[in-house]
Amino acid sequence: MQKVYSIISNINDIIINPIILLLFMVALLYFIYGVFEYMWKSRSDPAKMKEGRLHMGWGLFGMFVMISVFGFFKILINSVPVSERSKTNVNRVMNFDK
Repeated sequence: MQKVYSIISNINDIIINPIILLLFMVALLYFIYGVFEYMWKSRSDPAKMKEGRLHMGWGLFGMFVMISVFGFFKILINSVPVSERSKTNVNRVMNFDK
């Protein structure tokens, strides 16, 4: 079981977390682009104001999704009771260590 935990942990650390970070950065850049579009391009074209708000909204949504996915994987990794650390976490959450 320790080997399975090690494999899952390595996949999470090497593959999934960098992908989540990359997608979070893309969403952040999209949000910043929306702010730029809202603030500066809207002066010449009022339709750009609406478009900028839309880009900011989707950027915030993307960042929220990436934080949620990161949290989900943290909960998943920490709830597999293989090591003493995760056994302690599961027991504390489930109130087994009274």
